[in-house]
Amino acid sequence: MDVMQRAAAGLLLIAVSATVFAQTRSAVGRGVERVNPQRNVAPIPRLDCRKLLANDPRPWTHAYCEHVDFSMQDSLAHTFGRPRPSQIQLDIPALGTAEARAADVSCSEGRVIRKVGNGWEQALDRDRNYLRCRPSVELPSGFIGR
Repeated sequence: MDVMQRAAAGLLLIAVSATVFAQTRSAVGRGVERVNPQRNVAPIPRLDCRKLLANDPRPWTHAYCEHVDFSMQDSLAHTFGRPRPSQIQLDIPALGTAEARAADVSCSEGRVIRKVGNGWEQALDRDRNYLRCRPSVELPSGFIGR
């Protein structure tokens, strides 16, 4: 009789634990849908001061345009929670040019990237802000791919 009581208690325990587990799982619902934070990232707009002010002889307008471009990128990066830009802006060859391949450093979308092993890495300044650049050697306008 003792074996029968233990078996019945074991079956009762299993049945109760299964229903309790089912109730707690149904209370959870579908859960929070995971979103890849880099999937829907819009680029931060940039001002191309060289093209905007190509025929303007006043040097202060170029400095003002560079300052406005930096402050716009900095505030939007802060708002979106992205890495902040450096105040330094370098002249570096565009990605895909022979000069960039030779130097293992290039300018891609206004950011300095450098060759590391089998890939590319975004260059940072000493404050861990990303280095900005403008291409010193432009690609041909019909250039696509390599």
